[in-house]
Amino acid sequence: MGIDPIGYKPWNGQRSAKHERILVISWKLFMSKMKNKWMIGLLVLGYIGVFAFPIILYSLMPHEVLDGLTMSEQLGNGLFFMFTVLLASLVCSDSISEDLRNNSFVLYFSRAIGTKSYLAGKMGGVFFVLALFCFFPPIIMALAILGTQSGSDYLSGLGILGLTVLTSLVTTVFLIPFSVLVSSLTKRKTHAAIGTFMTFTVLAIISSIFSEFDRNWNLMNPGSMLAYFYDWIFGVGIPHSINGPVLAAAFCAFIIVPLALVYLRIHQRRIGK
Repeated sequence: MGIDPIGYKPWNGQRSAKHERILVISWKLFMSKMKNKWMIGLLVLGYIGVFAFPIILYSLMPHEVLDGLTMSEQLGNGLFFMFTVLLASLVCSDSISEDLRNNSFVLYFSRAIGTKSYLAGKMGGVFFVLALFCFFPPIIMALAILGTQSGSDYLSGLGILGLTVLTSLVTTVFLIPFSVLVSSLTKRKTHAAIGTFMTFTVLAIISSIFSEFDRNWNLMNPGSMLAYFYDWIFGVGIPHSINGPVLAAAFCAFIIVPLALVYLRIHQRRIGK
């Protein structure tokens, strides 16, 4: 009687508890950041410097209605973006770099977690932290202005409130792919944090220099892209010197390209390259 060869039989089952694993990764990252004193201090400083004064001012100052110009000016004045960059640099610094340093990918991918689930968990944790500054405070500010207005046109104010929710969501998501990509390129969280912040700083400097010759060079600066987005979404309108299709392409590319690159980076680590 011959011996039957041992053949490979692929697993045909279905992965279970995938969403729970994603939430566990996100929650672990979120809680680790909430225990960081520097993170808490930066959040408090941002609340006071960016939102506290406008909320108090507009609550006491007579105003007819919540309008798009007010929200566009408050969100696009540069200070809001600066704190967002600082937070993104600090939050994303060890989101992936720490796993590279201690080779935690073996543990993650041994639990039937794919590349997409891993990135969803990491970016979800970053989103939760950034939402504490980029998502909820602008909505609270809009509600404070809407609730203390002297006019009776609440319908248009509710429309602006809805647009504020949309812009806050986009702002929270906007910097995550690039910041996580930088974290995936180094094993040192300090290098990732400094690299993220310095990249945005260098882009802002280059755009300010060359924008003297062509205003479209401002699109190299992510802060300017967000400011133009606020003007467009709130109905203020972007400058005529700015090419609208180029702005839309640059805005989408800043999100999609880093997302694709970090996916390829993690996928290579998963298959052992």
